[in-house]
Amino acid sequence: MIKRSSYILFLSLLIGLNSYSQNMDSLWRLFRNVKNPDSVRFGAFNDIAWEYLYSNPDSAFILGKEELEMARLKKLKKWESKSLNTIGASFQVRGNFIKAIEYYQESLKIREEMGDKQGISASLANIGSIYISLGKHDKALDYELRALKVCSELGNKAGLASTFNNLGLIYNNLSDYQKAIEYSKSSLVMYKELDDRIGLSAAYGNMGDIYFGLNEFDKAIEFHTQSLNISLEDENWSAVAKTRASIANAYLKLKKYKLAIEFGELAQKNAEDSKDFIAKRQALKVLYTTYKKMDNTNKALEYFELYSVLEDSILKADNQNEIERKELTFEYDKKAAADSVKNAESQKVKDALIMAKEAQIDQDTTEKIALTGGLILLFVGGGILYNRFRIIKKQKLIIEAKNKETEEQKLIIEEKQTEILSSISYAKRLQEAILPPQSLLLEHLPNSFFIYKPKDIVAGDFYWLEQIGDLVFVAAADCTGHGVPGAMVSVVCSNALNRTVKEFGITDPGKILDKARELVTETFERSENEVKDGMDISLCCINKKTNELKWSGANNPLWLIRDNTFSEYKPNKQSIGKIDIPLPYTTHSIKLNPSDLVYIFTDGYADQFGGPDGKKFKHKQFNELLFKNHDKPLNEQKDILLNAFNAWKGTLEQVDDVCVIGIRI
Repeated sequence: MIKRSSYILFLSLLIGLNSYSQNMDSLWRLFRNVKNPDSVRFGAFNDIAWEYLYSNPDSAFILGKEELEMARLKKLKKWESKSLNTIGASFQVRGNFIKAIEYYQESLKIREEMGDKQGISASLANIGSIYISLGKHDKALDYELRALKVCSELGNKAGLASTFNNLGLIYNNLSDYQKAIEYSKSSLVMYKELDDRIGLSAAYGNMGDIYFGLNEFDKAIEFHTQSLNISLEDENWSAVAKTRASIANAYLKLKKYKLAIEFGELAQKNAEDSKDFIAKRQALKVLYTTYKKMDNTNKALEYFELYSVLEDSILKADNQNEIERKELTFEYDKKAAADSVKNAESQKVKDALIMAKEAQIDQDTTEKIALTGGLILLFVGGGILYNRFRIIKKQKLIIEAKNKETEEQKLIIEEKQTEILSSISYAKRLQEAILPPQSLLLEHLPNSFFIYKPKDIVAGDFYWLEQIGDLVFVAAADCTGHGVPGAMVSVVCSNALNRTVKEFGITDPGKILDKARELVTETFERSENEVKDGMDISLCCINKKTNELKWSGANNPLWLIRDNTFSEYKPNKQSIGKIDIPLPYTTHSIKLNPSDLVYIFTDGYADQFGGPDGKKFKHKQFNELLFKNHDKPLNEQKDILLNAFNAWKGTLEQVDDVCVIGIRI
């Protein structure tokens, strides 16, 4: 399993960092304005250094050194400790743990002198994170629990979330998965409350690692993918590299070698771009292992050589001893500051004598035990050999029985898998029955196109069409989730739309969404468990007689192209489902002109990962693609969109259901 220190770094290093993100220009303006107080200027400069930490740790180091010189010149102890922490972080991100702990300890010493409890908790957590990276679990646990105690006293939510995450990682490394899941889930909940994207990415990643340890590789990929999505949007390439390496490793375990190589190569490229040698090592290890499993000897040897060279250059065997030595020195320095030099030296001599005496006693005890053990072995050796023969014979019989049992279980699993696939395929036919056929769509909207690409056999996205007199209703909807769960929600939501229009006779799009929300919430409230699922939707009502379009949206917009001009109608930022403070949906009225183009869609097209760097397609590029080709016939537009989507996706998996509808008036 890949053990990734990246997730502890994201969390523990953020303690004390501002909870909001300012753009770089604003930060530089705050710093350069000499009329601002020192606290504002230093705060801005510190934030600038942290903005560079993951994308360019060398720059973070340089800025940290400059901040340290300025703080010492002005004799500002608080900012001296913060700059030391920043420098330590820059070394930790680059894998130089010895230098990192050196600066963390210096920062901790100043914070203890100042009584800065929040700073102390950050330093303790940071030092603990290094011990996690080195596999020194007892040391890591000690530091993280000390940090947790301070954060609890202060009521520091960000610190608590970080420490919970680190404790989850420690227990995961100790294979205590129950505690690991407990702490990691607590961290995930707190980061959602704090709306901390970096923390969420880290917590999702740690959950992925835990399920990897439990051999639940599909679930591990699901959590790692959620972490990856955040890191890609934030362009945090170091985190992207580590996460893709973990996904590659999970695909390796699932024997999906093509996907393992694809994610491994992307991880290697991201790691090289971000100069993250730890992530590069992880990616190279997955690649050579995968090619070895595929019996591709040449490729396996190529990546093994690259891995070996990198392995020799980072984290040498004496790192752990050197760090422990530095910690002992740090603890001794604290004691020396409290006592006189004479007492300190005297105690040092006494400790040395005690250690020498204990070593001699240990040596004598070992020799006695060895002699006694040798005599015992001499007498019982013959008996052991005889018993061993009997045990081997018995084990052979057990193994044969186990092999037979394994084969029987394999047949049962294959049979169950066939049953499950048959059930899902039947569910697909049921879902298709609630969707209007393409012929009906083209009958009511002859100059239009529809793209519908489920991620799995069944989908959470659906399109909806209904005609009442001169009114034609058409919608693109995205229900919570995809696959079987998403399909079940889509049935509830589609039924709510049908009842609203047919049973209650509502034709205003905003009021349709209000009523649909009421019906969906009413359906899910019957459950004993709280269900917050629902849908995002873009809903049009076209009056063929007056040539007027009325539209309302829940999280999904409407795009209109008229006379080579693009317009966007923004939706209400609330889903169709249970929400704390529901507000009425807004209805927009649009007088249509001949040749107007209307597009409604779900978020699956824009959210697809791919391209040369494995990034999202995004709405901006989707918009540009539509505008560039809007003058073409609609059937050509459909082909262009499908070809662009498939080319961007390449060999990557489709991440979500896709639904796009284009209508020319």
